[in-house]
Amino acid sequence: MTIELTSIFLDLFNPARLLGPIFDKELRVCSRRRRSYVLRCAYIAALCVFIVYAWYSILGARSSGSAVFQVSRFSQIGRTVIASIVWFQFVVAQLIAVVMLSSSISDEIRAGTLAVLMTTPIHSFQIVAGKLLSRLLQLILLLAISLPLLTIVRVFGGVTGSYVISCVCITLTAAVLAGAISLLLSMTYHHAHTVILVTIVAYMVVFGALPGLFNLLAVNGLFIFSQERTHSLLTLTNPYWAFAATNAKFLFQSGVPKSFSWLLHCLIMLALTAMIMALSIRRVRKAALGEVFDKKGGLWSRRASKRKIRTYSGYIRSDPIRPLKGSPVIWKEMCKGVIGRSKGDVAIFVLLIGAFLISAFLMLFAGRRSVKSTMLIYFFMSGIYLVVMIRLALFSAGSLTMEKEARTWPILLATPLTDIEIVRGKAIAAFRRNMPLLLLYIGLFCLSCINFSNLNRSDTLVYTLSTLVLGTCNVVGSVLFVIGTGLYFGARLKTTTVAVAATTGLYFVMKYLLCGMFNPARLLFYRTIARRGQLWVFYALPVTFAVIQAGIGVLFIWRAMRRLRCDIF
Repeated sequence: MTIELTSIFLDLFNPARLLGPIFDKELRVCSRRRRSYVLRCAYIAALCVFIVYAWYSILGARSSGSAVFQVSRFSQIGRTVIASIVWFQFVVAQLIAVVMLSSSISDEIRAGTLAVLMTTPIHSFQIVAGKLLSRLLQLILLLAISLPLLTIVRVFGGVTGSYVISCVCITLTAAVLAGAISLLLSMTYHHAHTVILVTIVAYMVVFGALPGLFNLLAVNGLFIFSQERTHSLLTLTNPYWAFAATNAKFLFQSGVPKSFSWLLHCLIMLALTAMIMALSIRRVRKAALGEVFDKKGGLWSRRASKRKIRTYSGYIRSDPIRPLKGSPVIWKEMCKGVIGRSKGDVAIFVLLIGAFLISAFLMLFAGRRSVKSTMLIYFFMSGIYLVVMIRLALFSAGSLTMEKEARTWPILLATPLTDIEIVRGKAIAAFRRNMPLLLLYIGLFCLSCINFSNLNRSDTLVYTLSTLVLGTCNVVGSVLFVIGTGLYFGARLKTTTVAVAATTGLYFVMKYLLCGMFNPARLLFYRTIARRGQLWVFYALPVTFAVIQAGIGVLFIWRAMRRLRCDIF
């Protein structure tokens, strides 16, 4: 009898039973995918690069000094390495959560299986919780990889165990919140790349631009709360402010609110995640019903009803044919408009314009006060730049893969258009559709150059012009690299999501590892050659990296033309 009661009790409170079969199925599928093992290897490789860079930035190439002096610097090494690891985990964990959950519901909608799930005894809670927790479990395994390293490095001193625990908890709650938002948006947008871009831009506006605006108003006494209460409110509701405050508190820095509590912040983030999950549970059934019925209950979807062709009295009534102007490939791509026709494209464009306006306001009214505020705006501007590059990768790689997904790729290759005309038209169209956002970034870059030059230098005009030239070279090199790699992966791969992921991943490796600040060879170069007072080196090196990126982009464009007619079917 006791054994039967125990088995019944364990069966009632079994997590697998509460979450349903979706959780078990997703765990089995995720653990057997090749991308999971590739993700773990890439995560470990990137983590090793960050650790080597942090270690080398403290010790450097010089080994002079006594053994006692070298041992005395171990505490500084441990503090720098652990801070680098936790910051890396905090940023990467949220990105991975957004990417992993960006297609959780949209895949079911596209495959037509979500409506079938609604006819089974599986509840909406089991669908949402199973999708969310199964993907986040893979993320927890990635975070657990670095726990032994954090424990070993902490022996060097410089940090406490409470610092590591608080950073891990804030990272987990922030990743859960990002995953819940991505899952909710996957019910609205049917493409994973659209969900990723909308989530990233929304994060920049909600957790970046608006808190900066509130902080500026509080400093000037124009906000409803005082400066101290505003900082306390931001640290409780914003994961980035909370993580920065945790680092400042345990690393004995200034700028920590008196009423800050990382445990209370984690509880608030979990409560917000529960609210988003409740909204997702409510909307998942509507998303399933939207596959079959529209709001009026008809058998035609809303999009199909708008495009329904009327056939009366023996003739077909349709939209008038638009005349062709210029290159047919460019004309066809530009028919979609600069912004795009989908709700996701419109949302991304509107959010980026809002981020631009807030950033320009902060730069004009707070950028000239200190170098610190200018650098914070510069980092936020870099986020806008990366979003523009991802959007450029989407339009360049997706212009070819969407033809394959729509099964119009053989028809395009059967036209009299040559390979050069097709590739050139796709590249020019991708550049034109992202030109307004590139102009917004260049405008912010000009404002930042003017503000920064007024702070520190007397030769304002020369410094501003040289910085603008370097920034323009960087933009041109990045644009050519992203367009070239996007066209190549679009011609080689079959799906848009994989092609865009390959393009952006290669761009990040090229931008930040090979030609970026995390390359130890670049740090060695600045410490040895550039230290001798040769100012031209600081200008020659970025131009060289931009030329290398542009050359690689042109090479990939040539390779895309060579592979254009390979693997057509």
